[in-house]
Amino acid sequence: MFSVTDRDGLTLAQNVTLLDGFAPLMMGGGSKVMPNTYLEELATAAPVNFDRAVVDWAGMNEALQRERLDQGSALAVSWCRFGIYPIEAGGDSPALAIIHPRGIIVSAGKRKLFSKALKYDTISFGSCRDYGPTEHTDERGFGKYCIEFAGAGGVLLGRLQWTWQARRFRDSRGQIMAVAEERDRILGLIKGLLG
Repeated sequence: MFSVTDRDGLTLAQNVTLLDGFAPLMMGGGSKVMPNTYLEELATAAPVNFDRAVVDWAGMNEALQRERLDQGSALAVSWCRFGIYPIEAGGDSPALAIIHPRGIIVSAGKRKLFSKALKYDTISFGSCRDYGPTEHTDERGFGKYCIEFAGAGGVLLGRLQWTWQARRFRDSRGQIMAVAEERDRILGLIKGLLG
């Protein structure tokens, strides 16, 4: 019987068995096979409203390693945006926020265009002196439900933002309430951690 093996010495049948628990993910324009992970399962189960990003899981894992976190420490994830600029400002890209016992890490696992440095933001609960919900609406039918985190002296450490957009000539209240519910879900978790 003829058997072909790969560079690791595994036969085709062994590789198929190993790949049984893997899922294909689109990353950077090409298809790669990555293992299903705890974070991917949380991200798949998290409600999707108006903020969603394509995550580069290799970059996300690198960000977690830099922050000395493992995937099992994630308590919840949410599709949202991270901001440090005035709440009226736009331009924050959607990402995946990972809430863990020591804080929050927000990333899509992407790299900066020129420096190729990994793009991610963190909020350390140890530096947080105050936090709370806030919201912003403009006259064009756009809005944000947010959680702001402040450090010593009331300095803004960061803001998690869930955006919404009202649709013309349609009742958008259900979608707007779904965005508010996602913010409140994460706020409830943070209240449990920070008191």
